Amino acid sequence: MTTSGKQATADIVPAQVVKLGKHALVLKTETNELITVTRPRSTAHDNVFLKVMRDIMHTGLWIPVDRKHRHILRYDWFDTPIENYSF
Repeated sequence: MTTSGKQATADIVPAQVVKLGKHALVLKTETNELITVTRPRSTAHDNVFLKVMRDIMHTGLWIPVDRKHRHILRYDWFDTPIENYSF
């Protein structure tokens, strides 16, 4: 992968939440790689975030994670900002 776009795409992988901690989440990729992600600061006192992550963990849903920067993506797989969508 020589172009930066292709390399950036390879850094974004599907993962399942396997452990919830007070300050971090542990996610498992399709290749069984474990990625520890620091919980976003903005969610420090956000009970809804924790409930959603717990539900995602129990259902086994796959969510996008940036393995290089070790954070979950905010909007999903799409490059288009959420503001460009109409619901």
